This record gives sequence, C-alpha cells and structure tokens, in this order.
Amino acid sequence: MRGGTDGERMWWQRAVARGFDPLPPPAAPVTLVRSGEVRGDPADQETGLPSGGLGVLLPTYVARCGPTAHETALRHLLDALADVRAARPGLPLTLWLGMQYGPGERAEALDRLRGLTRAASSVPVVGFALPGRGKLRTVNTALRLSRPLGHVGWLWTDDDVEFAPGCLARLVDRFHERGRTGAVGAHLVALPRPSAASRMMARVSGVTVPPGACPAAACMLVAADVIADGIPARRLADDGHVLFELLDPHAADPLHDLEVLPDAQGSFYRVGRAHDTLNRLRRSLYSHVTCTADYPWPTARTYLSGTLFHGLWPLAAWDGSGGPVRGLKRWTVKAVHLTWFCAVAAGLAARGAAGRPLRHVSWGDDGDFRSPAAEGRRTARTGR
Repeated sequence: MRGGTDGERMWWQRAVARGFDPLPPPAAPVTLVRSGEVRGDPADQETGLPSGGLGVLLPTYVARCGPTAHETALRHLLDALADVRAARPGLPLTLWLGMQYGPGERAEALDRLRGLTRAASSVPVVGFALPGRGKLRTVNTALRLSRPLGHVGWLWTDDDVEFAPGCLARLVDRFHERGRTGAVGAHLVALPRPSAASRMMARVSGVTVPPGACPAAACMLVAADVIADGIPARRLADDGHVLFELLDPHAADPLHDLEVLPDAQGSFYRVGRAHDTLNRLRRSLYSHVTCTADYPWPTARTYLSGTLFHGLWPLAAWDGSGGPVRGLKRWTVKAVHLTWFCAVAAGLAARGAAGRPLRHVSWGDDGDFRSPAAEGRRTARTGR
C-alpha cells in the first residue's frame, strides 16, 4: 500500500484519518463449489485449475436477485469470455464466482452455486460461498484462494453489467500491450431509470466528467501486483483503492497507469430509488475523504485538484470546455460537492478527536437489481 507516513501527510489528513477505524472483517468459513459439487477443503481448490493467466471475479450475494438472474449474469460473462478465448486460446482463465449470504441463507447460496457451476464451460468456474456482507470481503477471499495459482492479472466485473461484443477481449489485448501493468477499464454507460433520482444523477454526471477517465471496478482488468496484499478494510471501494495505488503525482500524466478504452464498452442501470442514490453518494464521498486522508499529500492533492474537484476554480483549474454555461454548471455542482466533502471530513476529525471513530459506512441498494443483459433477454422472450 502506498499510504503515507505521518511525515508525508498534512495535519488535517492525520486528524481525519483518526476518525475512521473500521472493524476488521471477522474470520468466516468459506465453502467451495466446483462442477456442481461442494468441496470441503479450500486448501485443495487449485487442483485441476490452470496456473498463471487471469483470474475473473464475479461477486454477488443471495439477496441480490433470483436464481434466474444469477444464471443470466454468469452466462453473459461466459459468452463475453468466449471472445477472449478465441483471441488468446493459450491464455489461462479461471472464473471465481463469489456468493455472499446472510443469516439462514447458506443452503440457498450453496444450491445456487451448485446450479451455476454444474454446466460445462470452456473456462473453469470456482464458486465460493461466504457469510456476511461487503464486496471487498469477496474480493479479498478470491485473492487469498487463488494465490497458489499465480494469476498475473484480475478482471473484475459486476453482476449487472452488459458487455458490448468484444469488450473483454479488447481489455485483455490492451492489458498485454501495456506489459500487464497498471489497470485498464471499459467505457461504461450508465443507463437512466424512469425515476427522478436516476434522471437527476444522469444530468449531474453529464457535466462533471473529469478530464482523465479512471477505470471502474464494474469492468476493470488490473495487474496482480497492485492488489497482491489484498484491499485494506479502510478502503470503501475496490476501484478507489486501485486508483490511489496507481496515481503518480510526480509524472506529467498522473494517471498514466490507468486507462479507459473507448472501444471496450459496457452498460448498466443507475440506482433508481432516491434513498439508495443518497446512500451511494454518501459512501462514495466517504471513500474520497478517507483515501485522501490516508495517502501522501502529493497524491491526495493531485487527486483533489485534477480529478475530484476539477473545474472548481480557484481550488482547481477552471474548465470552460463546452462553453461558459456548462463550465458554470460544473463549478456549481463541484462547489456543493466540496461543501459536503468538508462536512464529512470535519465530522471524521471530530470523531477522531473524541476517540469515537466511525466503524462502518453502509451501501444501501438492496433489492434494486436490474441489468441490461437480463432486461434484453426478458424482452426477447416477451417480444416487448
């Protein structure tokens, strides 16, 4: 981790950092499922799996959606990986399917993994069930289980993303062209839902696009060495961790190790409900604040001025692209964002000073699952 020592951070960074101290994830049993059968010993999971190559991670959880939607998500990913296999038949691929579950859901989690891993596939599929919540727990579990295989990179995606033809093959090609370093991501289009909150976020996002695009974990391929030690409990987003690990404040292009490919495209639906939208914004903001508090000041400053608050003059350079009206809209949104950012940072600093750090930040979008791939198949069946 490139997190800074006290001497590399500003006083306010250290004060804010003390206000966030998440509890370490509890030790939890992991149950492996391969080819429709439960495997009792995780230590033997690498038997019959290819060494090296890429690990592909599809994280999800029982309450996320029904069995049919889970099957659709897996099939869609396997179809997209078929393009990778065709382009690079000698590249080993292993798909890790993480299924988290809540109280009383273990049997259902195992039933789903049995069904999902039973079908034959040209890509080995390893299902693993683990109790509790939090996507980062699934990520870290997959990294730990796969360590004996020596993957050189990880392709992360979400269960609600639809890939355009050739999307994943293009990511893999570019990753190898770069010497299997850094991170490359797909150009993802967020589709609005028929709700006021979704339409509002679409308009806001349209005027706040940063000058340098950063890969999103919904569809990203990252070098294994970037995440070799796992993702710390202090991180609230996996792509945020990758961004700050790879950000180079001393380079002419600080984002040179991060790339988004315009010809590798995918799509997903925005969160539809206002409550979930606010919770996502809140968690995202806490991620911004805690990352900038934990990393050296040059890294934090580069991120704040060059990405997060780009266009908010005089804190950052004015962005007049698209005309003065668009620039003023961007400035206004960023000013509101800065106010909220400072309020969160001040709240964490106060918690740290009082010795009562924040332990948890909720996500809050349960039951809001919808994916373009599933919608497309439903439309094809019904003709509507």
